[in-house]
Amino acid sequence: MVRTTRVSPLTHILRERLLPQAGEVTVSRGQKVSPVQVVARTSEPQGYKIIPAAEILEVPPEEVPKYLLVEEGAAIQRKKPLLRRSRLLGSKQYVSPINGVLYQVGNGRLILQHTPRLLELRAMVDGLVHTIRPGRGVVIETTGALLQAAWASAQEGYGKIRVVAEADAPLRARHIDTDARGAVIVAGYVDELEPLEKAEEHSVRGIIAGSMPSTLLPALDRFRFPIMITEGFMGQPMAEPFFQLLQQAEGREASLFGQSSGAERNRPEIIIPLPVDRPLESLSPQAPVLAPGDLVRVLRAPYAGQVGEVVAVHTQPRRSGIGIQTPGADVAIAGEEAVFIPMANLDLLR
Repeated sequence: MVRTTRVSPLTHILRERLLPQAGEVTVSRGQKVSPVQVVARTSEPQGYKIIPAAEILEVPPEEVPKYLLVEEGAAIQRKKPLLRRSRLLGSKQYVSPINGVLYQVGNGRLILQHTPRLLELRAMVDGLVHTIRPGRGVVIETTGALLQAAWASAQEGYGKIRVVAEADAPLRARHIDTDARGAVIVAGYVDELEPLEKAEEHSVRGIIAGSMPSTLLPALDRFRFPIMITEGFMGQPMAEPFFQLLQQAEGREASLFGQSSGAERNRPEIIIPLPVDRPLESLSPQAPVLAPGDLVRVLRAPYAGQVGEVVAVHTQPRRSGIGIQTPGADVAIAGEEAVFIPMANLDLLR
């Protein structure tokens, strides 16, 4: 089976949006949603804090309940008195360090539970609610362009596409100006941190590039926007099918989903919702079959990153350039004579 990367200018898309834990779905089936709309919410526990009350008050552990100003199980507020011990020469007081609940009192200690954080799950894409996942989330249906990236930082975002450099040109700090605010920036490749830092300052919503050196990866956690790589980490320019589609969609809103799981169905995705005047069929679950005329991207040297057209498919093993017997295809790259490339080294762009 040949590896497949979706680069579809118009297709039917079902995008699942799930909470990390059980919660409440806030929309109904068939409802139209926008990227900012909350589709589900849940309370996320924030942990506990242990207070050595007996030591603070300088009393035996069993006497701590006498000095409590709130009952076990009651709500507490940060900087509000929690304990007070009155003495002849003045009183000793302890205020709550958090907002939350006095969860438990025992053994001379107080266990405080932080107020759970409200976690809201947004649609992140224009569409209709296709399916409700009770207590967990929804499946959103839309039509538009769909591109699968090779890698992405673990972020999500949306904004209008702005192409600032050619497919073989780098992203530079000068490309990030006031017009970049709220945009998804597209460039051939990234090879330095400076433009990413400037993008953070200018509230950029995302960056799509062909490649990036792996040496930059440890520094990417600081950025709040998604960074998507369509090719890999070997300095490749963005493949022409990707770049052309993004260029044609300039000015349209794109949604970036930065999952970096290795599973095919969880690959990072770029969705560009588009209006359609006719219904489209759902994506086929069948395994892709390589055929003459298909566009493929080569994954290994000496043609790594280059895109070509399949001239012939060989299902029976043939001898590769390094002497291995393997199925493959004859691929014409850059108008040159077709060369045999093993099936494992091909990525079908569909």
